[in-house]
Amino acid sequence: MLNRAVSFFIPVILVNLLILAGPISASALFQDDASLKTLMVYNFVTGEEAVKNKIIEVLKNKENAKKIIEVAQKLTPADSKKLNGNAYWFLARVAQELRENDAAVDFYSKFLVDAKNLGSGQKMAAGYGPLIQILFDTKKYKECEKLCSEFLDITLEDEAAFIPILRLKPVVFRRMVLCQSRLGEIDKAIERVEKLYKDQPDNWLNLELKARILREAGRIVDAEKAYQDLIVKIDSDKRLGKEEKEEFLEEIKYTLSNVYVELKKIDKAAEILKALVEKNPDNPTYHNDLGYIWADNDLNLDEAEKLIRKAIEIERDLRKKIKNLKPEFDKDNSAYLDSLAWVLYKKKNYVEAKKLLVEAIKDEEGQHIEILDHLGDIHNALGEKTEAAKVWKDAINSAGTTKREQDKKKEVEKKIEKNK
Repeated sequence: MLNRAVSFFIPVILVNLLILAGPISASALFQDDASLKTLMVYNFVTGEEAVKNKIIEVLKNKENAKKIIEVAQKLTPADSKKLNGNAYWFLARVAQELRENDAAVDFYSKFLVDAKNLGSGQKMAAGYGPLIQILFDTKKYKECEKLCSEFLDITLEDEAAFIPILRLKPVVFRRMVLCQSRLGEIDKAIERVEKLYKDQPDNWLNLELKARILREAGRIVDAEKAYQDLIVKIDSDKRLGKEEKEEFLEEIKYTLSNVYVELKKIDKAAEILKALVEKNPDNPTYHNDLGYIWADNDLNLDEAEKLIRKAIEIERDLRKKIKNLKPEFDKDNSAYLDSLAWVLYKKKNYVEAKKLLVEAIKDEEGQHIEILDHLGDIHNALGEKTEAAKVWKDAINSAGTTKREQDKKKEVEKKIEKNK
């Protein structure tokens, strides 16, 4: 079952912006004769709504948008100084939407120079937040940790200007601790969290962070206990409204189901997921995960296939409700395709399973060690030894730093050796 870490920073421009952009048309603002003068227009784009609308306009033509980013990156140091913070903020957000991560990091960094010169806590928070997130998402944990530490050291004499910094510090601290965990500094990370939890016993978010680190470190039994304690903490928190409490509990119980899977307590995991499916019949994730853990453990294969197909169907229906959805976003979830392929593999329908996974790995999120490992297994089952070895090597290269992915990496390495 593929888990995706919950992001602590909400991207400023979401996929909806691309959806709202509508039909692709040539941008009058930026044509092939790109120039510094054209880029300098963005110096005067200010205000959240104005920036949002301008980004929508630019993203209508992705080729032109990419050219904007390319030209901005090639500016000489002298010309770079002719762009102000507004321009770099705009460029960073466009680059982020295009998934041009290196460019986004560069532009956010330049935006922060302007923000620091102005002494604006609001702008500094707006720049550090997404910059830290990009570094974390691209697994540049050392750089991310350093930036988090830099942010946590910020002090401003102006109390009003310092408020946005102060509000973001707890979130940045959590991200820094997660970076330390992923860098292998587990004891250091847990020590920091436990101290924080001791100082703030009513803040169960610290217990959630500890549970997450324990799980990533492979201390699954300890993680199970921490998540169980967390459920009790949330349930007894009188500060939470009923709906808010149920939402938090649902999220933690879902995570606990994953922990039970790792502990091979499949019945307990299935029990949680069945309850979640019953309570949320239109949630594709719960359908998919229940189907996947049954398939992965050779249980209830027919029912597992129905659940996974239902997940794909629900998500397709959700996409149909989005107006003007661009073709590149109208595609099936790679994790769901992997789940369906895996249950078909278990049923020895290797040909159909292969078709699904070949489609899944076309997507960036499909380049996951578990999905690639499954495709390797299917190639191997079809007698395609060369293809299996190639995909398994790709799987190894895609492995993350968590204990689970490192353990999976070792499994795949053994398969390659055996396949020789």
